[in-house]
Amino acid sequence: MGLAQLKHGILTGLSLGFVGCSQQEIAVPHFSLDQCSRVSLIDEQSGETIRGAEDLVFDAEHGRIFVAAYDRRKTEKAAKKSNSETLPSGGIYAISINQIFAEGIDEITVRPLALPDEFSGGLRPHGMTYDAHNKELIFINRTYEKDGRNWKMTPRLQRIGANGEVFVGITTDAPCAANNVVSTDGDILTSFDHASCGWQAGIENLFNLKRSGFANGSNPIFKGVGFANGIEVTANGDIALAATRENALIILDPNNGNVSELARIELPGGPDNLTITSDGKIIAAIHPKMLRLALNRKLGLGKAPSRIVKADPDTAEVEILFDDPDGTNFSAATVGISLPQGLVLGSVTDAGLLVCREEM
Repeated sequence: MGLAQLKHGILTGLSLGFVGCSQQEIAVPHFSLDQCSRVSLIDEQSGETIRGAEDLVFDAEHGRIFVAAYDRRKTEKAAKKSNSETLPSGGIYAISINQIFAEGIDEITVRPLALPDEFSGGLRPHGMTYDAHNKELIFINRTYEKDGRNWKMTPRLQRIGANGEVFVGITTDAPCAANNVVSTDGDILTSFDHASCGWQAGIENLFNLKRSGFANGSNPIFKGVGFANGIEVTANGDIALAATRENALIILDPNNGNVSELARIELPGGPDNLTITSDGKIIAAIHPKMLRLALNRKLGLGKAPSRIVKADPDTAEVEILFDDPDGTNFSAATVGISLPQGLVLGSVTDAGLLVCREEM
């Protein structure tokens, strides 16, 4: 690890420790823990258990969920070793809703829609969106290539067809701190969680500088948020942006030339990825204790709490759907999809999915 990386790690760890540490009383969640169970995912190609399913998107037309997964901690650890010849990769998978919610299911073998060697720098999908009109998945691919003796990570916006067609030639520049992505009216909007990268990003963390936002490709069009994370388009065409370090969901009007803030919804924790329900509500995965998340994500120490909320962008009402305050059932959830059958959760560090079933 170089000096710049060390500074960034220290500044990030210290700053995260002061965000989201307070105890907070919350309402009784819609789903109790005994309504939820883990479903392990096995990669058909490698035979390995899938860990780090940190983003999920729903294909309503075909009744399936797309899963973007890779083991970030394992990859980052390997990338710090100059003698590593290869790095772990991840995958994108499609799983039918009927299979996920099947009675008694605890393991699903899934076929990858694309293989890592089809992408220069490997396949490590981070944020992902589904363009239903063009039947394609657009994702931030965290590629790694050797730069001298060291590995260098470069985020790229890439696409695959919904049935696995790889569009190798279509690669779009992304901000160096690209986090998530959404497709709207032919544009691809990418959230970026820092304005800078490397040790400068640690300075943003330490002083809680609000310099992140979202871009069109690599061109920033909105800044002023503390760690912009998940991004979605609401039912009426506004932009919903997760401000992780502000414990808030920000609703933005993108149609007036200068993007303006319409509403701010306070949340019981720092929001991560967002999804939209069929009736226009916003589902957000929440991190109530950022220090525990940092220890779990960066060092593999302990477990991090998981919380999922549903927010109404019109009334600003927030409902707790799921809460695992110790992360013992499912640690560090980063995304949730709410369906009539129940709730599906993915995690940045835990294995498989957590499935919560509605009581009949």
